[in-house]
Amino acid sequence: MAPSGSKASTQPTLSAFFTSGPGAKQQLQGQSKKRVRATTPIDLTTLDESDDGNGSEVGSTASTAKRPRLVAPNNDNDDDDDVQSVTLEQPTSSGTVSRFFAPKTPIKTKPKQAEQFTPRPIGASPVSKYIYRPSPTKGTANLPSSSKKQQPSSSSIVPATQYPDDDHADEEMPTESERRAIEARRDAFRRKFLGDGGGHFERTDSQGLQISEDPFAENEQERVDESRAPSSRASEAGDEEGEAEIVEVPSVSEKLKKFAASSAAASSSRSSTSVKGPAKKPPTTAKGKTRKVKEVGPEGQEYTPLELQVKACKEAHPECLLLFEVGYKYRFFGTDAQIASKELGIACWMDRNFMTASIPVHRKTVHVKKLIAQGHKVGIIGQTETAALKKVGDNKGGPFERQLTELYTATTYVDELDSADDESRASPPTLTCLVESLLGGMGADQRVLIGMVSVIPSTGEVTYDEWEDGHMRTELETRITHIRPAELLIPGPKRLSKSTAKMLEYFTGNKRFNAGRNIRVERFSEQMSYTDAFGFVKNFYTSGERSSQRGDVMATIVDFPKQVIIALAHAIQYLTNFKVADAFLEATFFSTFASRTHMLLNGTTLTNLEIYRNSTDFTEKGSLLWILDHTKTRFGSRMLKSWIGRPLVDKSILQERIDAVEEILDEPPSAYDKLASLLKGLPDLARGLARITYGKCTPKELATLLTAYQRIGNAFEPLEDPSHAGFKSALWNDIVSSLPRLRKPVSQLLEVINLSKARSDDKKSELWVDDEQFEELANCKFALLLIESDLKEELKSSASELINAELALTLDQRPTLNWTTVAGNEYLIEVRHAEANKVPANWLRVSSTKAYMRFHTPEVKRKLEEREQQRERLVKESEAAWQSFLSLCNQYYAVFRDVTSKLATADCLQSLAVVAVQPGYRKPNIIDDDKLEIVDGRHPMAEAVRSDPFVPNSVTIGGVRRDAHKNHNWSQHERQKHLLSNDCIGTVLVGMVEALLKGILQITIMAQVGSYVPATRASLSLHDCILTRMGAADDLARGHSTFMVELQETSDIMRQATSRSLIILDELGRGTSTHDGQAIASAVLEYLQTIKRPKILFITHYPLLAAEFAEEFEDVANLHMAHGLGAKRPDGTTAVNFLYRLAPGMASGSYGIECGRVAGLPPSVLAAAQKRSDSMKADIERTAGSHKWKALLETALNSELSATDRATIIRRLRTTML
Repeated sequence: MAPSGSKASTQPTLSAFFTSGPGAKQQLQGQSKKRVRATTPIDLTTLDESDDGNGSEVGSTASTAKRPRLVAPNNDNDDDDDVQSVTLEQPTSSGTVSRFFAPKTPIKTKPKQAEQFTPRPIGASPVSKYIYRPSPTKGTANLPSSSKKQQPSSSSIVPATQYPDDDHADEEMPTESERRAIEARRDAFRRKFLGDGGGHFERTDSQGLQISEDPFAENEQERVDESRAPSSRASEAGDEEGEAEIVEVPSVSEKLKKFAASSAAASSSRSSTSVKGPAKKPPTTAKGKTRKVKEVGPEGQEYTPLELQVKACKEAHPECLLLFEVGYKYRFFGTDAQIASKELGIACWMDRNFMTASIPVHRKTVHVKKLIAQGHKVGIIGQTETAALKKVGDNKGGPFERQLTELYTATTYVDELDSADDESRASPPTLTCLVESLLGGMGADQRVLIGMVSVIPSTGEVTYDEWEDGHMRTELETRITHIRPAELLIPGPKRLSKSTAKMLEYFTGNKRFNAGRNIRVERFSEQMSYTDAFGFVKNFYTSGERSSQRGDVMATIVDFPKQVIIALAHAIQYLTNFKVADAFLEATFFSTFASRTHMLLNGTTLTNLEIYRNSTDFTEKGSLLWILDHTKTRFGSRMLKSWIGRPLVDKSILQERIDAVEEILDEPPSAYDKLASLLKGLPDLARGLARITYGKCTPKELATLLTAYQRIGNAFEPLEDPSHAGFKSALWNDIVSSLPRLRKPVSQLLEVINLSKARSDDKKSELWVDDEQFEELANCKFALLLIESDLKEELKSSASELINAELALTLDQRPTLNWTTVAGNEYLIEVRHAEANKVPANWLRVSSTKAYMRFHTPEVKRKLEEREQQRERLVKESEAAWQSFLSLCNQYYAVFRDVTSKLATADCLQSLAVVAVQPGYRKPNIIDDDKLEIVDGRHPMAEAVRSDPFVPNSVTIGGVRRDAHKNHNWSQHERQKHLLSNDCIGTVLVGMVEALLKGILQITIMAQVGSYVPATRASLSLHDCILTRMGAADDLARGHSTFMVELQETSDIMRQATSRSLIILDELGRGTSTHDGQAIASAVLEYLQTIKRPKILFITHYPLLAAEFAEEFEDVANLHMAHGLGAKRPDGTTAVNFLYRLAPGMASGSYGIECGRVAGLPPSVLAAAQKRSDSMKADIERTAGSHKWKALLETALNSELSATDRATIIRRLRTTML
């Protein structure tokens, strides 16, 4: 052994080599310049304050004699050129010696203390510290505690944080993520700077945390063996020698060589492996665990935590346009941002790996409505944890948790009660679910059975139907035209027939049909069987709370057709995702689309007669709905639209409506004035009930609804007999007597909620009359009160703390304490800068100004965090209490819905009364005879939109003729029809005839709705169907030419017509050649006249056809638009004056050239056309006369004719020859 006082000036100090710091790098750089094998021991006694760092002794050696020192043993077998074995000699009675390996290359360094090192704070140095500490010797185990403290210790490396004299012992421990980051940086530093010459030591990170495992160990078992080896070898040495415990730390060189060899082999194998070879193994950490590789985005940048959330949400909801809540904005990402930029007109830019666009939080509702109006499905990804919960949760260092919290389409977005965004009060967005089954026929899908369920989630209205449809799917077209859905829920393409798919494709691609909006199409891949669908529906109505509230509904559901059950199941399943499936709970309020008490207007009739929209710009203005709608409420407007689209065919119900309108016109009772004033200012009660059902109603909305229902219930006194209401009409009496039923449910609800607080504040915790009825809510509020009380008391405790402080012994030296609030930070103690030194050290500074510093005491900080948690809990319990109250309101849904329906009926009746008081409107007379008589009838829309007067016309169809056509000997029992023939090929005249006939049919519809009509007198029987075939238009979207469209519409009319139908056929047969067109028109007219026997208004340009039918059928008459001839013009033509009146007989001539003159054709063209017209007319008359003469002659020569018939034919023959 070397003497304890020997020194080696060329040996490095242990602490200098393994301590990270500013000088460490320079020392290591010096190592590579000079490599000398050490032959002398390293004496640690020279590396204290008395050493100058180069081995020269400055102070006395007496104090260093007791310190341990390192010596280099003679080891001839040491082949390692980089590491030498160094023995630590400890001059103690036990003779304990510690052994370890140290680098042989000398490094010059500044002297440092080896026994104490101060850990660096977080962020000061990313590298681990290697600290040398003496450890207790083996011989101190049996000594008393006082003696143990005086025993010298052998060398070992231990964490600095284990020593009580450490200056940073109380420093806050790092988080797990911070520790992982420090560990990674520490490993990188060691590999870069220590290389193969590093020693094996116990390590501490920048916070002093012990890291005992070997980062280069190949597996976990090797680390365990390495950690156990020194202690076992020391134990063996102690047993053999009896004097010293030798602790050997194995060399790292061999392991480094193995690691380098394995790395080179892996590199070689990777270079020799083809592209299609096996995948690379993921990198591992120092502990052997797989290290997570950060994913790189399409722009070559690593995904941020937010971008990873975006990517995961888009993968989970690929069909949605997602809107992410990020701070105080909502953001779109990727293709969603590009779509939003186009639809909303907002900026879109690249941000790292995604295109992005953003909108402010307060504009979310506006932009969501715009997107769903264009057919998009919009999802809201909201932050599901608050800052307070995040602070105390496991996700403290990560991003906010985000999930899909809201999902909307055009139909499932239930707007607020007072929203003014509805373009049409009578047309809320509708979801329609369709399913079909094939019935066969000439083709597999010629005949189908279709089931339909249509629901308006915003109002809770549900309509269902099942029908059999033909190849043209006209019944489907009728229902789609009536309903005008904003969203279709249909099976996949393989589950729909081609004809049905083509029909639906036509409507979804026609923006004019849906007022410029896109119709969204949602498909379900697998269609349920009837058994599965019925089980699903049954479970929906009988599970959970519904079993007690809606158990009687199944009695209604069982009677539904099978296809309707399947459609209902799919609709419920779909709307469940949007949390609005409760719209189906009240099945007792479901209505059938077609019933025996209503007439069904098909889609063609709705379009041709402009029932809902005009045919010019497809808006509501100029339509029949626009004429009749004078309602005061939105729910009343929706009911009136239903009335107009489905006129009554039940005489008793229709007469009841007409009498109710007449009563309030003649002598309105005082009760009507009260009821009319009650309708003013009512909110949309139907929508409010739907929002209550879905749990989306806000306190302000509920206060509005309850106030309205309270006013309605108190308007009239309860009546034992409805007839005592004061009206003659049973309909009015029923309405008035039903209103007082609201008193009981409203009063019970008002005992729970405070309406004044609900109107003024949306805080759901402060709405209740008695908080004790919600136990958890009351407990939360009490806990908050206790915290607030403790915070107030804390001010006194803080003052006492300063009084007892050594720095503030006198009253003048104490800072002035008061609670203050700055920028939302409450319970701050504001202290002047001059007094800041008197503040206790554990107070937390929050902010400061030039004059003041603001602090939170530790107790205040803890209480504020506790209060924030209680507030979060209060919000949760308040929402639970609110939903519980909405469920209570929903128990009275049936009463509220019935009263709302009665008020809607009253609103419709008063709207019809407003129409009735207009000039020239009269009460229609509903008769039993099969007759339609209109005297001086006018077109209701034409006179409303035009300033010039409309020329009235009279028409009588059916019954006994009483007009000027007396040359026909009509039978009293023969029904009479009119055939209107217009052989004038002019758009002006055609327009006049069409306007006249449209007016006749619109007057008929108004009468069967229950409205007064624009005529001097109107008497009519009830018609079960009104059918039209008017105009000329192709349908290229479905591959149909103009003539094909005409024949399809004609085919539907022939199939649907009955003896009680009213039909218009306009210009049938003009889409093909003259002969074919005339033949088709003749055959169709003959079929309807002889087989179906409806009332027909037939417009034709075939004069021979008109003459033939007038002669053949006694109940057919020819009429034309009257005109008069004026003075001759200089060019020889005669002016024509159109009188806009119907006149008996056929038109005397064609005046198409006059229309050309009005249109501005050149005079030369008109002259040539007139010359050609005269020539063609002469040829046709000559040929027609010759053919007719021959036909009459052959008939006259028939021997089977009677003498009377033969004489008649001879007279006609003579007339023809002349």
